[in-house]
Amino acid sequence: MPAINLIATLIPQPGQAVALRDALREIAPPSRQESGCLRYDVVEDGEGEAVRFHVMERFADDMAVQAHGESDHYRRFSARFGELLAGPPQVVRARDVDVA
Repeated sequence: MPAINLIATLIPQPGQAVALRDALREIAPPSRQESGCLRYDVVEDGEGEAVRFHVMERFADDMAVQAHGESDHYRRFSARFGELLAGPPQVVRARDVDVA
């Protein structure tokens, strides 16, 4: 069974880029420790008010994705979406083409 890749784009509400960056830095380490998490990277693009964050996640299977969504650290993070995000995260499920 191929691994599952998720790419989530998060756009902060005006004035919330630093708070969102901090929240993403908090969720990354425990996410990486989850059983079935193969990779969890946070990157950003843009400047100032136009910054966007992208979370590139790779999980062993659907059960690992589900466990991530049910984890305490993800639930705490998602409870802050209304405060931090300009809209819901945009999530793409991607297939492997050439992955190291």
